[in-house]
Amino acid sequence: WLDLSKATEPELEALERACSSATFGRDNKDVLDESYRKAGKMDLDDFAIMFNIDDLGINNRICAQLLDAGDEDKVIRAEMYKLNVYGKGSFFKSHKDTPRSDSMFGSLVVVFPTPHSGGALVLRHFGQEWTFDSAALTREQGEPSIMYIAFYSDVDHEVTVVESGYRVTLTYNLFFENKAKALKLPPSVLPVAPDDHIIRDALSAALSDPKFLSKGGYLGFGMSFKYPIWKNISDNALREIEGSLKGSDAVIYRVCQQLNLKTSLNAVYNTGGLDILVNAYRLPYLYGTIDQEISSILCEDCNGHVIHEIGKKKRRSYYRRPTIRMAWVTPITNYSNFQADYIAYGNEASSECVYADLCIAAKVGPFGGRGTIEEDSDHEGPVANIDYDEDALDDEDDDDDSEEENVGEYMKEGITVGVYVG
Repeated sequence: WLDLSKATEPELEALERACSSATFGRDNKDVLDESYRKAGKMDLDDFAIMFNIDDLGINNRICAQLLDAGDEDKVIRAEMYKLNVYGKGSFFKSHKDTPRSDSMFGSLVVVFPTPHSGGALVLRHFGQEWTFDSAALTREQGEPSIMYIAFYSDVDHEVTVVESGYRVTLTYNLFFENKAKALKLPPSVLPVAPDDHIIRDALSAALSDPKFLSKGGYLGFGMSFKYPIWKNISDNALREIEGSLKGSDAVIYRVCQQLNLKTSLNAVYNTGGLDILVNAYRLPYLYGTIDQEISSILCEDCNGHVIHEIGKKKRRSYYRRPTIRMAWVTPITNYSNFQADYIAYGNEASSECVYADLCIAAKVGPFGGRGTIEEDSDHEGPVANIDYDEDALDDEDDDDDSEEENVGEYMKEGITVGVYVG
């Protein structure tokens, strides 16, 4: 046995020699490339350890501090993944962790108090950067203490070069699970209050203005985090994502519902120069041979609707598809993009694909009747199905410039700012 609270350099050197070279994921393959990652690793079958994060209350603290108070119906399962040893000169360049299943949402890294310098974990997301220097933190403690950090899978992170000593870590994959009963947190651990009020106050002020979406419409929110999606993702998989939204995505979803706005997870398909919104409960089945226009399948078979972005000129080339008026509060991102492959049949069969991005859509009623969630909704599940407008193209000459100017004003003065806080 090796006591990592007081391990000697020869013992740590022996531990490093017992490791194999660490790989990393690229294109769904494990790749060994020491110009990108240089470290040692042990798989679970190769070691045993007398260390339990549940006994130390770490899992409870993750639930309270990584999630926010609005996620009280979720429980986290931490699954040990690997032991890693970073000796002098070891590093891991910037990367994102590979989700191991639909329910995996993050990672936990436990750093043992072995003497070392360098090897800081640097995290980056949405232009912000944080440094977790476990070596410096360890030196500040009066007695040997472990350090740990938990973060979402889509956060870019890197391990800087270890300058001396050995950085020894345990990595855990974090999964969402259904919660049978409430977690009993230690008295010292309190849920972190979300910044719901920032978005709620800004959106409430907007909805109280008769000039803001005066005729009603939809607010669109691009996703701020990445979720485990793949080609031809099923609607069941998307429903699971809907119940496992992260950070500001979860806050937006929750606040819109609190304001009585019908809110749902959707996919925006781009095809034929059109953006078509399809509810996550009605995704198309695009396997095999397709002998009709994709836009027809999306609109007619899946109840999809062409997006007319407020402030942009309407086009008569909408093929008379049902249309909705939408203002994007936060733009579509590439964090949750997926594609569906199919065989298009025309004069000749050809392999084609259509791309889609996840987003959150909230329906806003006209001034005087903003709420859009019906109390008698018969939809099974936490969110009522999106109820699309059918008359958005009744007046082809409508000019939305004044309304767009008002929407943009609120975006600048509160809503967009609120989305990225926290």
